[in-house]
Amino acid sequence: MKYLRYIFWTLLTVITGCSVVVEEGNDASESNTITFENVFPNSLIDANTYLLGGGNRTWTTVAFTIEGVNGFQNCRLDDEIRLNEDNTYAYDGGTMLCGAEDNQKIKSGTWEIDAPSRTLTFDKGLDHESIMYIESLTSEEIVVSSHYYSWKVVGKFTHD
Repeated sequence: MKYLRYIFWTLLTVITGCSVVVEEGNDASESNTITFENVFPNSLIDANTYLLGGGNRTWTTVAFTIEGVNGFQNCRLDDEIRLNEDNTYAYDGGTMLCGAEDNQKIKSGTWEIDAPSRTLTFDKGLDHESIMYIESLTSEEIVVSSHYYSWKVVGKFTHD
């Protein structure tokens, strides 16, 4: 029973914590799909170059979806993550936090990329480790996916 209450409150927090934004020109049934090319650099050196741009690079969320929820989650659209050459990161959750685990505006830690498996891991070995599959990585954008409980989550990021 305690577990069911936990699931209920988690669902309630996720669903009410983020309102849905429908992209202009799309109806709600189509707006939960992020479009991208399935591309990945040929080498780890190229992947790091794309991620860091020859220095430190800040990536801004431009789209974020949760499987089964129509529309983009606007509480993520002001999020930024700065990846540093020393494999540390600084995450800024923006002014609109989504709730649940997204309860801190600023987070920091370490990151690493594994090119053969196309994964980006944050805070490896810690209890809050997060592994993202890199759906696409170009010099202009990165699209990553993961799972939140059983829901697939996809985020698309660009930089200036």
